[in-house]
Parts: sequence; structure tokens; C-alpha cells
Amino acid sequence: MRRAFILALLLAVRPLPAAPAPEPGPAAAVGSPGSRVASIFISQDFINELIAQHLHTPVLKDLSLLLDPVQGWIIARGLCRIPVDEARSIGLDQGLRELRFQVVIKPKATRKGHLILVFPLDETFFYPAGAKDPQKERIYVPVQFLSLALGSARGYLAMLSGDFSGFERQARSLEGQIAELKRLLIGEKDQDQRGILEARLQSLRLQLQGIPIEKRLAERMSKTYSHLIGFVGGQEMSLNQELAVHQNALILRLQLAQLAPYLAGVELGGVRILKDNRDGSGMPFLAIDVAAQLAKPMAPPAASTGTAKVEPRKPPLVVLRLNQALFESEALLSAEAKVMAGRARDFGMAFKDDGLHIFGRWRVPLLPDVPFRAVLDFVWVAPGVFDIRVRDLAIEHVELRFLTKLVLEAVQRRLEGLFSGACKFQYMGEEADGARAVRATIAMPSLLPAFPGLSLTGIATRDQELILKAGRP
Repeated sequence: MRRAFILALLLAVRPLPAAPAPEPGPAAAVGSPGSRVASIFISQDFINELIAQHLHTPVLKDLSLLLDPVQGWIIARGLCRIPVDEARSIGLDQGLRELRFQVVIKPKATRKGHLILVFPLDETFFYPAGAKDPQKERIYVPVQFLSLALGSARGYLAMLSGDFSGFERQARSLEGQIAELKRLLIGEKDQDQRGILEARLQSLRLQLQGIPIEKRLAERMSKTYSHLIGFVGGQEMSLNQELAVHQNALILRLQLAQLAPYLAGVELGGVRILKDNRDGSGMPFLAIDVAAQLAKPMAPPAASTGTAKVEPRKPPLVVLRLNQALFESEALLSAEAKVMAGRARDFGMAFKDDGLHIFGRWRVPLLPDVPFRAVLDFVWVAPGVFDIRVRDLAIEHVELRFLTKLVLEAVQRRLEGLFSGACKFQYMGEEADGARAVRATIAMPSLLPAFPGLSLTGIATRDQELILKAGRP
């Protein structure tokens, strides 16, 4: 199956992280920012690393993606070896079958939660592989070839979703071509022409023999990717007029609940391309926003007053930003109220730049309720391991440490309620400085099923957000 530009398109939409970045591209989100409960950032370096690992085709070489946060584009560049049959079908000069290319992809999201990848013709062009000045020697892509490429991409993505009928169609096409060549050979007397036909016949037979092998490889790959992408075909395009008006586009549906199983009842909230200077070391990221209908509107982030230090580690490959609203669902708060009954009231938590702020009123028998506050730090310890440490706890500004266990257990319950078994906790007791801590070990395959080979390499709090960073330690 022809795969021109295909795997690049697939990898560009794997999920992955959205921050209030200093240099965002043009907004492509739908709905209000107040419904954005989480974002998954996937770095440009990680996307290109995945392409290098998984792109194995004679059609496409040296493929790399550039994320442009200024224009909000994905720019694909590489070397394309156009198959002979496709070159003939569009009347392309046989001497130009090996070309370098630039393909611009504009990602958009619809109100129905579909992802649209638009390929503007005026930004898509080829140039000869040996060109000394690509700007002067560029060849604008024929509309027919882009249609062929997109048609091939649709079939490839359908295959990744578990539809292998394309292999059957390809086999029938090859069998028809083989039958036609056999018919021509019967009546061909010229030895040179017979040699050409026989060589072509042998090539087609080899392709036909390779289809079962390619299908088995596709079935294996589909098990990895089918839970991420449900491809939306032509009939479903008519379900939404917004989809029908886009030409030269691929339309996808991302199964976000499978991407992050703990984010139930969510939908695609938008896509952005941006730089994350705060948590991503200034790298460009593809951001996939996750939206949800909330019982109460989310509070806007407060002005940053934190003094958190920048972690001296490698830039993350994936960043997961979780809004505080995820930790305040009705189910979590209802369960917490039952546990806190008789111990504390007006209990609450707020993520800030300088840590997790805890507040409430401690119930004392025969006395008025006493206000208390605490500040907790999330501290990365080792790959996949972080501590939740009580930095400051006071009742009426008097240091009082016996409430630390109650506070830590409350935070642990909320993390357990959200991550549904992805974290295991161990109470650490007294530490050298007199504080207490809970140590959490996180299972990344449960947290980010799409990227099970990564580890947690950093954790931080921001105003209204918990930030999880993933990479290779």
C-alpha cells in the first residue's frame, strides 16, 4: 500500500499535551477555554523520533516535521519517490520521479470533536532532489497527486483502525494487471518488448506475494494504534456541514477516552501549535486540548506569583497538563466529604505556582472550628516516582504538624480517584526536617497508554494546574 506522507500525518496527531504559552499560534480550539480540563503536549523532537522509528517505506525518505507556532502549521519535508503507476496516471515526467517536497498541514478542530488536517495547495510543492535553488526550481504539486496521496492516507488510517479491506482490493488489482500482462505476452513477438513485459510481470508477482506479509505487519501495527484513531470516512462527512466544506483534507476522530482512560466523558476541545517556555524548555509542541462539560464553570487561572525553580533536566517529550477542575468532580468531593465529616469542614485545595495550597476548618470538640492552612510540594524523586511533601502547615499561624497525615491522605484520595489505579502510594512518615511525605509511584502505561515507553521525568504545580512531564531519564 502506498504510504506517501501518510505515517507523518498519523504521528502528527498522536496524542499527545496545552499551556498558556508565551508564543501561541493562531487559536484552533473550539468551545470556551473554561471547558478545557486537560491538554496533552507532544514535542516536535518526539514526533520526529517516532517517525524515524516507524517509517519504513521505499516511497518516503528523510521525513521530518517542523511545528510552526507563529503560523500554526505543521510543515513536512522529505524525499518522495513517486511510484511508476502513479507517475503515469498524472502524466509526470519519469525523470522527476524522485523529488524533495514541502507539505504544509493546518490542523483544525470542529465542534463535533473531529480533527481536520488541511493541505493547502499553495503551500505544497516539490523540487528536484538535486536542486541547487529549491525556491527557483520548485514544482507545485498537481491536484491529482495530492488527491492520490490523501486517498492513500485514508486507506492507511482505516487500516490502522482495523479495516484491512484495502489489501484485498490491492490483491485484486494486481491479479488483474498480471492477467493483462499474460494476455499481452501471448501475442508479443518482439524479444525486447517481451523482456520488458516479463520483468514487469515478475515485479507484480512479487508485490502480490508480499501482500500477506504486509497485511500481517499491518494487523500487528493496528493493535498499537487502533485505540487511538477512529477514521471518519466519506459517508460520515455529511453528518456535519463543517466537515464537507474542506477540500484537500483528512478528517479524523481521536478516541480521547482511550488515550487517557482516566479522562472519562471528554471530547476534543481543540488543537494548537505553540512554544512552551515554562514547562517545555522553549520547544515547539503539538497541543491536543481535552474539553468536558462541568457542573460548575472553571475559575480562570490566577496571576502567577510563584518562584518555582526550573528543573535542570532534559526537555520533556510529552507534557500532560491537568486542570484543577478534574480533581473537583462531584464524585470525588462527595466521597471526601464523608471521610472528612467530624474532622474538618470547608476543606479545599488549590494548585498554585508555589505548591498545592490546602485550607479548611479543623473541628475541635466543645470548641469553635479552627481555621488551618497548608502548602504541599510535588517533588520528582526518580523516573516514575514523586513525593508529596508538607512544606508548611499552620493553625492560626501556629506550627502544628499532627494534621499532616490528614492533609496527605486527602491529597492521596483525590489522586487515586482521578488516576484510577495508575498511582501507588507509600506514607513516608517523619523526615529529617520534621515534615511528612507520601511517595507516589506512577505507572506510565496507565497514565499515557499511547506512549508506554516513557517515564515520568518531572512534576510541577501551576495556577489551577498539575503538570506531569514525560520523557526518557
